[in-house]
This record gives sequence, structure tokens and C-alpha cells, in this order.
Amino acid sequence: MQTSECRLAIERLLAYLEDPDLHRAEADAAIRHMSTCPYCRGRMDRFIRALATGEEDRLTCRECQDLLPGYLQAEMEGQADEERRHSVALHLATCPHCSTVYASLRDLAELAYGEKGGEPLHYPVPDLSFLRPEKAAPLPMPKIPWRLDEWGRLVIEFSSELLRALQAPACQPAYAAAGLKSAGSRRVLYRFSLKEVEDLEVTITAEEMRKDPARCTLIVEVDIPGRGGWPNLAGTEVRLRRGEQELGTQWTDAFGQAVFEGVHTEDLAHLVFEIAPVQGP
Repeated sequence: MQTSECRLAIERLLAYLEDPDLHRAEADAAIRHMSTCPYCRGRMDRFIRALATGEEDRLTCRECQDLLPGYLQAEMEGQADEERRHSVALHLATCPHCSTVYASLRDLAELAYGEKGGEPLHYPVPDLSFLRPEKAAPLPMPKIPWRLDEWGRLVIEFSSELLRALQAPACQPAYAAAGLKSAGSRRVLYRFSLKEVEDLEVTITAEEMRKDPARCTLIVEVDIPGRGGWPNLAGTEVRLRRGEQELGTQWTDAFGQAVFEGVHTEDLAHLVFEIAPVQGP
């Protein structure tokens, strides 16, 4: 799990890249942290893989996750090396979030095919839609309440109505609707993306905390296509409020993620996100 020390290490490395002579000590401290932190070692491994490859990862996380069921089926049939699957494999090699989702789906598939023993932590809800005389029309995606304030910040407001709409299976990714869990993942409570703003896509995910189900971790992913993707997504300010009470402020890392830990799940319906992307070079 990412901690405040992890985010501080990333900020120190970014400062070192801007001025190596001035921030050499900060870089040494960041390297010491990453050498002992499993979370940072895993992300650094993917960072190095991305640097080593000569190909550009053109998939967004949402596009990759939409393709994961077909990719996993092809992989289990020995056909994942086909050219049309290559873009998914490239994204999984460099994206820690999607690789975690993939690991959850793979665990479930191996259990289903009897290749892996042990009881799963959570069984998926069976799809009995074939028993219905008529196929129900798909539910429309809920409208996300958002606006741009006078300072140009994107403001997203949660509500009870929005959370109820997001709980509908048609509005959830397959792995979230199934409530999948594995040793390396946590249950997704809510997840949605906002794409209506020009040159800005925001995805917010609420994940249940294993040791405290009354709290959750909020992951805010800010993608700015005009920046060219990773590693140019750092520095966007994300402020979290409950009504007028400010709960915290984070800045996105090079992957475009800002993380808020230990948020009370009962507060979700009252949260407000303020996102202020920095101007590109």
C-alpha cells in the first residue's frame, strides 16, 4: 500500500531530476526508502521496464481493463502472443493498477479451471439473466455532478443518489461487480470515470481497507492526454473536502495518481473533489 513516505520519496526524486546538484541528499533518502519498501520496489520495476522498452503504451487503464477478459481467455488458450493482444501485455508490464486487476481475474480463472486450490475469499454473483423472458434494457450511466469554478478547477461532488446508481451492476466494471479479492487486491466499492472535460479524464476508485471495513482508500487518477501520458502526469493538485471541511490535499505522481487513505465510508456521499491541473510546459 502506498504511504505518505512513498509519496515523499517520489517528490524527492522529481526534485532531484529538476536540480541534481541542489537535491542530491533528497535523492539518496528516496533511494533508501525504495530499497526497503515493497510497494515502491514494484512500481520502480515497472518504471524501469517502461524505460527499457522502445514501444509507446497507447492504452488507457479503462481501455486495458475492458480488454482483460478476452486477453485472459486467449492467454489460457495459449494465444496471448498474437499481435492484437500485444498492446494489453505492454500496458500490464508497466501499469501497477491494471496488473493488480489482471492478477485478481487470473486467480479466479485458475480456480474455475481447477488449476489452483483453495477457496476464494469472495464468490462472484451468478448471472441468471438468461432466465428472464425478455432482456432488460441496460441502465444508463449515472450523470456525474461536476463543474469548473472561477479558478478553472474541476469540482466533482458525490451524493447518495450517485453512489446508489454506481452500485448497479451495469455501472460497475466486471471485477468490481463480482467483488473480487486476492492476496494483492482489495474490494472495489465504487469506481467511475469523468471524460466530459476537454483534455482531462478523471477516474475515482474507492477500495475497502482490509483491516478496517469502515474506512476506504480513495484513488484519484488524473489523465491529461495533451501531456503525452506517463511520466508527465505529476503535479496536479487534488483537494478532498467533506462539505466545507477540508480532509486533505495530495498531488498526483508521475502516473497521475493521488491517494487518500483512511476515509470513512459513511462520508462518501458528502465528499467534494477539487482538481487543479498545472499548466503544461
